[in-house]
Amino acid sequence: MISINSNLRCTAFQRGRPSPTSPRLQRVTKRGQVCVTATNKDENAASTSGRETADTGVGLKAVWYAAETFGKIVGGGKGAAAAAETKATASKMSREEILAAIRSDYDSKYFVSGQGDMAAYAPDCEFADPFVAFKGTDRFKQNVGNLGGMMRDIKLDVFSFEEPSPDQVVTRWRFSCILDLPWKPLLAAAGSTTHVLDLASGRVVRHVEAWDVEPSKVVAQLFRPAAKVPSNAWETFLLAASDGDGKGMWYSVSPLVVKLSLPVIAVSLVHKLVTGEGLPGVFLGTVEGLSYLGFVSGIFTQVIKFAQGMQGGETGTGGRF
Repeated sequence: MISINSNLRCTAFQRGRPSPTSPRLQRVTKRGQVCVTATNKDENAASTSGRETADTGVGLKAVWYAAETFGKIVGGGKGAAAAAETKATASKMSREEILAAIRSDYDSKYFVSGQGDMAAYAPDCEFADPFVAFKGTDRFKQNVGNLGGMMRDIKLDVFSFEEPSPDQVVTRWRFSCILDLPWKPLLAAAGSTTHVLDLASGRVVRHVEAWDVEPSKVVAQLFRPAAKVPSNAWETFLLAASDGDGKGMWYSVSPLVVKLSLPVIAVSLVHKLVTGEGLPGVFLGTVEGLSYLGFVSGIFTQVIKFAQGMQGGETGTGGRF
């Protein structure tokens, strides 16, 4: 159904009205692209709700599943409540009713906020994005409901709503939001969503997202504070991490390392005064050694930063201090 090049900048769709005997569409990899071929229904029998997209590495898939778990933890049941509000109708919907329901869901920012009835979607509708694919409208609503509760200043612009065939609706959109995390990262992306209609059952049976940016770059946004000038060491550390700046990361956490090592060093000195030896045991001895190393390194780093600052030079944080 969907063709995405290695940069996720091009999306194309095979069209055709589905029928019980018509071949289904399957992604295959060819020359760096995720292409589409038609396969018979029985060849896709192994397809499950947990099927993963072919162009996503294990690391990015792990990030997706971690985000799903994190959303369940911090969501406090909001996602489950959103899923329970799905107003699927028992009667078959006409094509016009399906299109109206899809537009209404977009008005509610359904796929970033978890709001919206999603009444046109089959209970076992398949949802796919550049990370994974799974089946279940309730699961989709629960995920976006949990994570949507962490989003602030949501902006969603649907600038294209096309009907390339009787059984497909393709939208193009761009969105941005601020995640309610301590460093307030800005998450932004643009892409398209293909809604596949089964006119026989009167439901949306597939919901396929394609992004105009590599998934890894979207994940990297999670570590970059929205503020261009970080206001604390935590934001400085994450900004340096998103730039791959190891020196900046150490410079930003070195004051904390000094503070954390001081209590251990104090206990170590008292123990040496009393017993004449360092802390006992392999574990405490290792902690003791690392504390001395961290303390000396941290103090040395602070001296370098102070000297560079006095000379008006670079502080090692890319100008972030």
